[in-house]
Amino acid sequence: MSFASGTVVGGWTAPEHPETAGEKMFMMETMEQSSWVVSIYLIGALLGALPAGGLSRTFGRKKFLLSLAIPMTVGWLFIMFFVDNVYMILVGRFLCGLSLGAVTVAVPLYSCDVAPDVCRGRGGVFLDFMLCVGILYSYVASSLLGLYAFAFTCAIFPIVFCVLFWRMPESPLYLYSRGRYVDAKSALIWLNGEDFDITAAFDEFAKLQTEDDALPIEKNLQPAGRKGAFVKAVVLSLGLATAQRLSGAGAIIQYTAKLFSIAGSSVAPNTASIITGIFQLLGSGITIFLVDRVGRRKLLLVSSSVVVGCLAMLTLYFYFLNKGMLENSLKILPIIIVCTYISFFRLGLGPIPWFITTELIGADHSNRAQSCIVSYSWILSFVVMKTFVMLVDEWPVALWLGYTIISVIGYLFILFFIPETNNKHADEIRLSLAKTYHIHSS
Repeated sequence: MSFASGTVVGGWTAPEHPETAGEKMFMMETMEQSSWVVSIYLIGALLGALPAGGLSRTFGRKKFLLSLAIPMTVGWLFIMFFVDNVYMILVGRFLCGLSLGAVTVAVPLYSCDVAPDVCRGRGGVFLDFMLCVGILYSYVASSLLGLYAFAFTCAIFPIVFCVLFWRMPESPLYLYSRGRYVDAKSALIWLNGEDFDITAAFDEFAKLQTEDDALPIEKNLQPAGRKGAFVKAVVLSLGLATAQRLSGAGAIIQYTAKLFSIAGSSVAPNTASIITGIFQLLGSGITIFLVDRVGRRKLLLVSSSVVVGCLAMLTLYFYFLNKGMLENSLKILPIIIVCTYISFFRLGLGPIPWFITTELIGADHSNRAQSCIVSYSWILSFVVMKTFVMLVDEWPVALWLGYTIISVIGYLFILFFIPETNNKHADEIRLSLAKTYHIHSS
């Protein structure tokens, strides 16, 4: 389902001259229409994310995820059957966006419920990794297929997901909360093996149900500290989402072809898009092997620092380009910079903010918190996407400088405030946050 979501994100780069772009993907008459086709899924995503946490808690993670295949498939069918109608394409993109937004909430929640602490990071990164696979598929398929065939293939993937996911277990925590103890036991054995300690897991589930905010109660730990820990976790999650989205990565991914066209790159824009798609897939793939060994915080710091350096180089590149001071031999630089940028973005800033909220906040509050934070993230994406087209044409230097400054602030935020959550039990993480708050408030 994450792969299917990636097909919504990638492959829809608005052409510089829509009326002469050919008939493979776009038949729009104006840049305004093209920009809406590119970005309207973001409105659907933020609206889909808002109720996703509550719905997945009410109906179950598995059932809710399976239901998300419906709007995704219907959206692509709208596009497939109405390839000549821009308004129907917009409706289809919006429906796909609804599913995408809910997926980015429900997948981390399900992953957090079923993954043991030792491999929780790897499970969380798979959302981002499969998004990258879907984006790369879109880059390639959209350059080879017509819109009808492209939409048809994309409509198949959610159906494949349903076939594959149908026999997967429901979240044991959800089953326990509904009094379905036998089913919860079966799910835990399916996930962890016959030797798994079911009693300890049930005790943990019972504690989550009976404690208001799932923080261990110590005699020296005041309720205000527990409440403050939750607030701190939300603020940290919002800060990471801000650093992630306002680094400009979404716009670079969506408008890769346009970016290289403006930069005067010697490589064909569509080819450059596919190259960057490969690099972001490699970056995300490497993260799967590192996130539970190196830790979240170190990956975030390395990722953020390289992102800052690449954005600074893009700022300088466009400055000298506008001044007419660039040799033709240097016009390969944007591809090198962007490939480095996107690889390291996917090493930390790309995948980790998606799932670290569930680690910082915990199972009891993560449903609504994940929904709100992901919706906030999609709002930022929409702002970045809609402003990028105008700013990259009129004030490219100011645009890249703005992203650079925000990313520097993001790096400092990670350096001074983001804790390590790798291989830590939920109680350890939340107790650490609560104690920190208690010390500061004292």
